[in-house]
Amino acid sequence: MTDIEVPGPDPDWQEAIHPPYCIGKNPAHQWSVWEHCSPLFQLIGGLALPVQPVAERLRLRVERSWDGLDELDVALFRLRGFSFALSRHDGNPAGVSFVWLTQPHDDADEALDGLLEVVGIGEEAVAFRGDPRQCPGDRPSTIHEQTSPARVPGLAPRPSRWAWFRRIIGKAS
Repeated sequence: MTDIEVPGPDPDWQEAIHPPYCIGKNPAHQWSVWEHCSPLFQLIGGLALPVQPVAERLRLRVERSWDGLDELDVALFRLRGFSFALSRHDGNPAGVSFVWLTQPHDDADEALDGLLEVVGIGEEAVAFRGDPRQCPGDRPSTIHEQTSPARVPGLAPRPSRWAWFRRIIGKAS
């Protein structure tokens, strides 16, 4: 094999994985496996607990990944004929784990109810049902209100992706 040296990155290139994507001088941008596949998933609800206890109950392995919002824990599994993903971002201000179907289904409530039953938890663990991004005004969210950061008069900070998410689920500060 020949000795080929690849030059290092240009000093003004930002890291390829850091948002905002597609800006800056780096000609490449990288996305995670989670970012690549999760837009195809159907969000069916949120649980007011981390991924780990559910994974331990079902003897699942939790994987670490990342996307444009943050790093996250995720477990993908099949249960009672449904294919699930359970994810929780490190910086999620609402503190919920998202429950996804990796293959969309018309009866999301049946899937979520089956998950709750097998895991051995009740409705009190459900932060919300459905996808709050679809019809945020049609139903009240049950996500607990978080304290909002202090505001500086005259300064309008650029909203974070988490602020955007909180706004679409009806919990804008």
